[in-house]
Amino acid sequence: MEITSILTFGLVLLFATIAGVLSVRLKIPPVVGVLTVGMLLGPNVLNIVNPDEINTFAEIGAILLLFMIGVEFSIAKLLATGLRTIVGGLMLILVTFIVMYETAVMLGLDVITSLFIAAAFSMSSTAIIMKILEQKGLIERPEVPILITILIIEDVFAIFILTFFSSLKSGSYETEGILGSILVSLGVLGFSYFMLNKMIQKLSDVFLRYQAEDTLILFSFGLGVIMAVSASLLGLTPSIGAFLAGSIIAGLPNGKTFEDAIRPFSLLFSAFFFLSIGMLINPFAVLSTVNTTLLLVGIFIITVSVATTFVFFLISSNGRSSIFAGLAMIPLGEFSLLIARESIGIAQINLVDIVSVGVLITSMACSFILSRTEQIYLITRKSISPQFIQTLVNASKYFRRVVGAFEPDGYFHVLFIREIKDVGVDLLLLLGGAILFFFTRSYFQFNMFFVGFTFEAEIALAVIIILFSLVPLIRLFISLKRIFDALSSIFSYITPQATKMAILRNLLISLIFLGIFIAAPTIVDALSLPRVFYWLSFVFGALSVLFLWGVIRAASFSFSLRAERPFRLFRERIKISRKDIIIVGKKERAKISRKDK
Repeated sequence: MEITSILTFGLVLLFATIAGVLSVRLKIPPVVGVLTVGMLLGPNVLNIVNPDEINTFAEIGAILLLFMIGVEFSIAKLLATGLRTIVGGLMLILVTFIVMYETAVMLGLDVITSLFIAAAFSMSSTAIIMKILEQKGLIERPEVPILITILIIEDVFAIFILTFFSSLKSGSYETEGILGSILVSLGVLGFSYFMLNKMIQKLSDVFLRYQAEDTLILFSFGLGVIMAVSASLLGLTPSIGAFLAGSIIAGLPNGKTFEDAIRPFSLLFSAFFFLSIGMLINPFAVLSTVNTTLLLVGIFIITVSVATTFVFFLISSNGRSSIFAGLAMIPLGEFSLLIARESIGIAQINLVDIVSVGVLITSMACSFILSRTEQIYLITRKSISPQFIQTLVNASKYFRRVVGAFEPDGYFHVLFIREIKDVGVDLLLLLGGAILFFFTRSYFQFNMFFVGFTFEAEIALAVIIILFSLVPLIRLFISLKRIFDALSSIFSYITPQATKMAILRNLLISLIFLGIFIAAPTIVDALSLPRVFYWLSFVFGALSVLFLWGVIRAASFSFSLRAERPFRLFRERIKISRKDIIIVGKKERAKISRKDK
């Protein structure tokens, strides 16, 4: 290494330290000072660091930062906050992505550039948000764990987005190639968690048993280097491999010990990354795109704050907490900058400048606005009508009831596990029949004669297997029907005893979902969205069927009451008389008065 490179590296660390001190002194988010100092060091202002060294610093900074984010990532932490937070986080990403994509399209940008903008502006910064909350003494607020979970979900989404853009950077624009890259990423992720964890767990036990002062640090960083190189060989961004290495360490039983050993390097890594990104900023080029930058940043702030507030209200049904969460999620951050850096040479415009300015503006805005959360809440509360608030409350109840049914110990979760256990043997029998037919069909390639008819022995074998499979198939069908009935009741919020108005309401909702399902391809094409959004239409199609099935069950029950005849749509048989409804179950009989129905 040349002496000038060593000197440059020393200057970078010195200026990073100065930037951190000035940020604390001026009470601004540290990332603002670090990005600004990086911009001054870069070739566009003082030219202390040359372009070749910038790329090296940026790559190293990205790998180190992603490694630290991975160390703080844990599937156990992610699942601890419940399915509601995970679903809410995915909803937030989807809404923000679509709004920002459509904004970019309306600005006349091409599809690839619009995808980069939508991805970069659809996630908030874990590091910046946590730092701002610490500076303002808000880190202990009860909303923070849910915010962290949503941020982790965005980080995981960003990993797959980086994989997507890695395929674009390699010149692959075909959907098959992109999906292939994502499948490779999934394969590496699964291999890391389910295969490497056991081996690394044994090695980590050895290192903990015979550890020296720096053993854990060297082991952790060595794993990070190996995974980064492996990801690069697979055609992925090296930072993805570093994230996987960090997440493996986080998943170890003694992961906390490793995390404590390397945590002191966290601030250095994040400062190094933001400083290297700041060197890529051209302040003079920013002035030429100031209108586009301010428009994108402004729409992002409005979209992410409103969407987060709504999602958080669905999760918590607390207005004050929802407003706080919406304001806290404003800052753009590290993954946005990583995605912008991937766009160099591909996108129509310089996204590094735009996103970097966005990070500065959103960080400053969040720091300023969070101090006025209570005033903003009171103003918002006065501006919204009680009817609209009640609608939001009802939506929150519906969301929590539906998602809660799928959580552990939830209604559908318990039912599904029970049904799987009940039909487990039947599934094995059906699978055995299919395997038997597949491996023995080659021995039945001849004709058979029976009562004057000629037929193939292979067909006879299939018929015999099907006949023996009829009972398991019937039991499986009945079990699937119970599951389908449960899904219909959960989503449609209608029981067979529903009123006529509830039946008509759900019929209307079913027709609306059916209309959306039919019109979805046209809507996707009209909005110029990627073709992958076609798959969302099947969600509306499934909801339409579930709501319609709930209507059919309720209407059939109502018809049976009027006709006073047995009703067989359920597992239990209901006998109708003029005075009573007698429900006959397997273990007990309940006599329910028509008035108490």
